[in-house]
Amino acid sequence: MNRSDLIESLSLKFSDLELEKEDLKIIVELFFETLKEEIKKGNRIEFRDFGVFELKKNKGLIFKNPKNQQSYYVKNKLRVIFKLGKEFKERLNLPFFAALDLGTQTFRICLGKKIQDQVYFLTRNRENVRLGEGLTNQEITEEAFKKGIETLRNFKDLMETYEVKDYRAVGTAIFRKAKNAQEFLTEAKKIGIAIEVISPEEEVLLSLKGVLYGLQSQGLVDKKFLVVDIGGGSTEFVLSEKGTPKWIKSLDIGAVWLKDLFQLRYPVNSKVFKSIMEYLSDKLVDLPKEEVDYVIFTGGTASLLGALDLKLKIYSPYSLNGHKISKDRIEIIVKKLANSDLERISKIKGMEKGREDIALPGALICWSVLEYFKKDFLILSVYGILEGALLSLIERYN
Repeated sequence: MNRSDLIESLSLKFSDLELEKEDLKIIVELFFETLKEEIKKGNRIEFRDFGVFELKKNKGLIFKNPKNQQSYYVKNKLRVIFKLGKEFKERLNLPFFAALDLGTQTFRICLGKKIQDQVYFLTRNRENVRLGEGLTNQEITEEAFKKGIETLRNFKDLMETYEVKDYRAVGTAIFRKAKNAQEFLTEAKKIGIAIEVISPEEEVLLSLKGVLYGLQSQGLVDKKFLVVDIGGGSTEFVLSEKGTPKWIKSLDIGAVWLKDLFQLRYPVNSKVFKSIMEYLSDKLVDLPKEEVDYVIFTGGTASLLGALDLKLKIYSPYSLNGHKISKDRIEIIVKKLANSDLERISKIKGMEKGREDIALPGALICWSVLEYFKKDFLILSVYGILEGALLSLIERYN
């Protein structure tokens, strides 16, 4: 990481403070200039638990040239040394754990550590493998199969680089539906990744675990809320009251599934649009209808919707977690997506490459759920099944 990377990272992390990058650049430059000046003065600079910067003087020494046997005196030199703080050193020595969320649309990996009583999610990666493309034929296509395995190889390399102690790889709807899912699982095992195909109920509980962890800073854990995890092949629902699941439901209304089912072409004509809305309304009646304080969405569709709302150029979980989007705003986004061709959709600010054709069905699910539960806005959580899987793994080592 260089200074530019640091400024970019700070810009994302503190985006809610609305600091301009130029302001952050000045702050960073001032910090390093102050650091240099103090070290030049010979001052010892200590950051508690992180480490110490100080100036050390090397001893002068006699150097003999082996060719002419002539001796030279090399003067002592000053150099800056950095000593790791005790806590920082302990953190570096703690093992990494990894979780893999292998879905219908996206494969994701997250590496983290437990430091004291806190779990830190340190490294994330994702790839739109589109494993569920054309799943109406009940099989993973050859192209998607190859891309999925190649992505797992990359994830395996990442885990080896960080010397991961243990991992948990969970497979969701695509592995429950595809006829050739077992072939994929076998191929994955050959490269060293054992995939655990979880039930819809387990999927929901892991999502809830992740969401609850992320909500700690939002003050919503003790409320009564519905968690909605929109995937590519299905959507999971769980009602949480004071952190306890009250009911769980899984519906076959994933974003990829809807796109293939209605064979979407863009722009979407009004008849197809109406058919999708009617289909979703019919599906949602299977959910218990009751009053909730909030509806919280997690998963790729939710993050994309947040990015579109905020017009993000770079994906920023710090900006999205806890972000609220009104139903009226979702309606505006839906209409823009429905009335655009794929080329125009790809140029919309906040659009993620590889999700252009499933952004609309995903947004329609969000809109329909809010309509069904009569809520005027949703809350986004960037924590979900991936983080829940990692938390559940780390708990095994307590």
